Amino acid sequence: MFALMLILLSSFPLFALDTLWTPVDIPMRDGESLAADFYTLDSTVVKPVILIQTPYNKVSYRYASSLIDTSDTSGLWNLRSYNFVILDWRGFYASTPADSAGYDRGLDGYDAVEWIAARSWCDGNVGTYGGSALGFIQFETAKHHPPHLVCCAPFIKDFKTKYTDYYYGGVFRKRHIEALEGLGFITTDIILAHPTYGFVWEYIENGSDCPESLDVPMLLASGWFDHYPTDCLRAFKDLRERSDPAVRSLHRMVMGPWTHSGVDKLVQGELEFPDAVGIFDGMVKLFFDHFLRGADNGYVATPFLKFFQMGENRWFSTDDWFDLADETDTLYFTSSAGLSSAAPSATFAFDSIIYDPRDPSPSYGSAYFDPFDPSAVAGPVDISDSIESRDDILIYSTDVLTSNLRIDGAVKVELFASSNRLDSDFAARLCDVYPDGRSMILTEGIRRARFRNGFSVEELLTPDSIYIVPVELQEIAHTFLVGHRLRVDITSSDYPRFDINLNNGGEMYVEGDTLIAINRIYHDSTRPSRLILTRSSSVEIAEQNTPVPEGFALLKACPNPFNATTTIAITIGKPSSVKIDVYDLLGRKISTVFDGELPSGTREFRFSPSNAPTGIYLVRGKVDDIALSRTIYYLK
Repeated sequence: MFALMLILLSSFPLFALDTLWTPVDIPMRDGESLAADFYTLDSTVVKPVILIQTPYNKVSYRYASSLIDTSDTSGLWNLRSYNFVILDWRGFYASTPADSAGYDRGLDGYDAVEWIAARSWCDGNVGTYGGSALGFIQFETAKHHPPHLVCCAPFIKDFKTKYTDYYYGGVFRKRHIEALEGLGFITTDIILAHPTYGFVWEYIENGSDCPESLDVPMLLASGWFDHYPTDCLRAFKDLRERSDPAVRSLHRMVMGPWTHSGVDKLVQGELEFPDAVGIFDGMVKLFFDHFLRGADNGYVATPFLKFFQMGENRWFSTDDWFDLADETDTLYFTSSAGLSSAAPSATFAFDSIIYDPRDPSPSYGSAYFDPFDPSAVAGPVDISDSIESRDDILIYSTDVLTSNLRIDGAVKVELFASSNRLDSDFAARLCDVYPDGRSMILTEGIRRARFRNGFSVEELLTPDSIYIVPVELQEIAHTFLVGHRLRVDITSSDYPRFDINLNNGGEMYVEGDTLIAINRIYHDSTRPSRLILTRSSSVEIAEQNTPVPEGFALLKACPNPFNATTTIAITIGKPSSVKIDVYDLLGRKISTVFDGELPSGTREFRFSPSNAPTGIYLVRGKVDDIALSRTIYYLK
């Protein structure tokens, strides 16, 4: 049914079809050319251009273009104001013939920007856009300083390549790196050849640490369930402190409750975040309109970093994320599987995990990533059945909270641990336990015991001796609400997100005999295993109360799909004349939701398609001279 509706939607007369794009070849300095598509409503109209460089096949954008409402000026795909170029990376898809091992694709980005700027349909202003690999290539392009590059919007990606991108807590990020190999970016053999931090990684990190080379405004984004939220936050701080002084005050970042592939989407894992739908898209419009079109739209008045506090489900802002948290909360593990603010008083207490590498604790939710497995689940999901019901886990929970408990920053588990083997792993998952018993995973981390004192030197364990093993989790903004409980799950594996430890103390990542390990976690007065949380001492943490910028407009619908009623919300930056209509697939107006004057801010309207059949509908909004649209799916 849903596939049929998409087919019908592609023939909806209010949408453009395959007339938007024209293939072009862009010459490179080495004599090769790269394949691209040029998107425009009218090539005789001179406009700024947004360049997207992709390793994932530009043809996918051709298919998506059939769903573009060419009258919609509310988001990125504003063909009334911009032309677009979608370019296949050198060595990928239609640009495969130009492959050149080791070639700097940032030079390709430079050449593409300057070629575009010289076209008759470009006004000389070029911006770039894209996430993940499409974000990384923007950093690589910008550091070569193409004269006509005005601004970049790289998101869900850091500019720096690091040891910790491939080894978390000294453990190989197995599924993620194998996915990158499957996508054609790296080979796992090269990564596995360097499992400790040394000269090679230091050289790579120093060579990619490039904020001083970046001199255009940048808009970043990441999510609390993304691959590397901490690294993206650090990258933004580096830009604010080390990029060209002329642009430091112009960078912005948005941190939402999103997975790597779920930026701006309603559903994340098993939860919905209606207040985070379309937020980054709206910021992208503001960003490009300001820098590429010179719009005085209030961009410069927006906060440097806007972040979403999960649990409370509210947006806040700060100038510097890493200066926000100024207090710590410490919760100690107890003998009754508890977490308590009181330090333990017992003289000798421990719990044991029996870890069999042939039956590891499974990865589920959080930042788990596998683009080749449709069943892979990411984000906040209930792990009470999939993980916590197993017998290879230790579970520590607070009492039911009588006041909110907030985290705004780093999370660390400090374990006093021992093993009867020469090496083993210790993994931690942070969960929010709801009143109905769901244990929703928020973030996780792992540490290989041989790397307990750092990643440069391997130090095997003396069996049954007790060591401090730190497990660092990703930065996060989350509030555990009254009636909930905070929980930490401790296992010795998290597979296949992280590779297994064979427990034999031998060479890592080679075939060998597996040994069952008995690992202990101590929680007594001299060995107090604990959870360390960071938070702001300010209750409201500089709550985001910046007025909606003038000229800003955003249309949302939630829930979507819906089976009875959906709420249509419109946000505007100044008092305006507003009309919201709903059309069916034949272009017939079935309802006027609102027609009149509205003040600045957000207004919500309930919409129920009475006596209408199941299907796809288009919500059209008109705010003075701004056109907006959203597709909604009605399922009885």
